[in-house]
Amino acid sequence: MGLLSKGFVFLAVAAMGAALATRPDVNQVHALYADRLIAQLEDGAIPYTDLVAAASLLVACTISPEQCAREIERTASLRYTNRYLWASVRLQAPGIEAVNCTAALNRLFC
Repeated sequence: MGLLSKGFVFLAVAAMGAALATRPDVNQVHALYADRLIAQLEDGAIPYTDLVAAASLLVACTISPEQCAREIERTASLRYTNRYLWASVRLQAPGIEAVNCTAALNRLFC
């Protein structure tokens, strides 16, 4: 096996190891989703499905970020599927459209 092909194999193994080591767990995904939702609420860029439920979440978020994070953690539903190198995640908060995301490299890609 040539030096170049050994280099590619080593690089592929290193990339898989990095992906495996940085896949967020369920608690980290909740925190990442809460941060993402708070930022969207502040920007007004949230696709609402139920204005009343979303408004109550917005009120909690205007009181304090900690209260907002607790409310999101308490009410958001999460379906987490471990794919070893990444995780498939479906997140739903009351009054807000569900999102399908990929959790990898300590980030949430939606």
